[in-house]
Amino acid sequence: MRREVRLPESEFTQFCEVCDDEKPLTRFGRRKRAPNGRANVCRDCVRAANNRASRDPQVVRKRRDARLWRVYGITLADYERMGRQQRWRCAICGQKAVAGDRLVVDHDHDKPKGQAVRRLLCRGENSALGHFGDSSARMDRGSAYLRRHGK
Repeated sequence: MRREVRLPESEFTQFCEVCDDEKPLTRFGRRKRAPNGRANVCRDCVRAANNRASRDPQVVRKRRDARLWRVYGITLADYERMGRQQRWRCAICGQKAVAGDRLVVDHDHDKPKGQAVRRLLCRGENSALGHFGDSSARMDRGSAYLRRHGK
């Protein structure tokens, strides 16, 4: 059965393909290939679909796997294997990640992805390395500074 094609009341509105409501064009995302330059689904329906997907554990795992591959060149299985090898503890401080948080992938920015991954760290240690610019000489100077000043 074919759907009846309705024309919007104004050139500044269109119908959403999901909720079938007529809404202003500003409620639709931009899409270069569309004839009017706007998406067919309104932002509210896209947001609702993304919220539903974010609660689905399979979708969450798939998104994490895709991000790990895109950013670091490793799979979620690689990440989990590294975590098990480290007993889910930070490679620097040895602490387990706090509840609701996870260990982050430490990587060398100068190497190509896939070869850059070092170990898993807690957020604090990873941030510290980043602030020291991944420089062992700067970290040595920072350590000497702390020793001089009583820590």
